[in-house]
Parts: sequence; C-alpha cells; structure tokens
Amino acid sequence: MRQYFFILILIFLGGCSITKSVPAKVEYRLTAPMVAPIVNSSCSDITLKIEPIQSSSLLLENRMYYVLDEVEQRHFTQSLWSQSPNKRVEQILKKVIIESNLFASVLDYRSNAATQWRYEVRILDAMQYFSGEKSYVKLSMNFVLIRNVGREVVSSKHFEVELPTQTADAKGGVLALNSAVNTIVTQSVEWLQAECQNY
Repeated sequence: MRQYFFILILIFLGGCSITKSVPAKVEYRLTAPMVAPIVNSSCSDITLKIEPIQSSSLLLENRMYYVLDEVEQRHFTQSLWSQSPNKRVEQILKKVIIESNLFASVLDYRSNAATQWRYEVRILDAMQYFSGEKSYVKLSMNFVLIRNVGREVVSSKHFEVELPTQTADAKGGVLALNSAVNTIVTQSVEWLQAECQNY
C-alpha cells in the first residue's frame, strides 16, 4: 500500500512540473564597409596615430541599451553586443583608414613610434530610440586631427546620422546602426582625404 502511495505522489508531482525553455541570448556585431584605396594621396608620407575612441561608459559595455520616449533608458535582455560598440567602431575606423591607403602608416595608441598627426575621435551618441511602434537610431561623432609638433589642431569635423529601423527590435536597431557607422566612417575618410590635399 505504501508503494502505491509513493507512486501516486511521484505521478502527481511529475504532472505538475513546468518545463520552461529560456531562449538563448543573441549576440550582434557591427561590420566594416568596403573602401577603395586612394591613389596618390597627399598624406602618403605622413604617419597617423589613432587615439582610443572616447564615449560614454554605456558604449564600453556589451549590453545593448535603448531609449524609450526620450526619457527612459533600458537594455535588451536577450540581445547583446559581441564586442562593445566603442571598441568595435575603433577597429572599423582603423581598418578603413588603413585600407584607404591615405597615410604611410596608421598606428594605434599602444605604439611608441613617432607620428606626425594624431587622430582623436569621440562618439557622442550611438543609440536606438523608440517612440510608439516605431524606432530609429542616431549616431553622432566628433573627429579631431592634431599635428603632434606644437599640438596644433589641424582640423575638426562633426558627423551625425539618424536612420529609421526596418523593424522596431534589437536586430532592426543593429542593422540601422551598422548603416550609420558605415556612412560616418566613409565620410570621415573623405574628410581626411580633403585635409590631406590642404596639407
């Protein structure tokens, strides 16, 4: 009799158990645009050092933040950056400048080599914004070109892009932000090329 009682309890408990499957978190990354090498650059004898990109601490994280109705800041619970936006944009920028063939060499801040110019970049905004059923992304960046001798500012430029997302979710935001990054990075190389011609 006791055995039947335990069997009934096991059947009852087994029937009441709830199995929940938690979806896996999705990681996203930004991709670099294709750049055609520039022939006969006026800066072909100049070495450029790219300083660490400056940004808010939010862009140093792997969490994907967004803004709701201009005032609420939240993050997606099932979506992450595979690499922080700050670090990824820095890699993309360096890759594109190297491939553009504008300078004799492009170094990062860890190099001790002497360089003629220094490049300082700051991300002011790189966020997805939601309003009602729609969303858009905004990317705002400052670029400063500095001559190392005398620490003189050669030139500075501000670029800003605002793009609607195809879908009002994390993936839609990533795709739109990727387009914005590609646009601004490409514009920054065109600006550098113009500055080289003025050099």
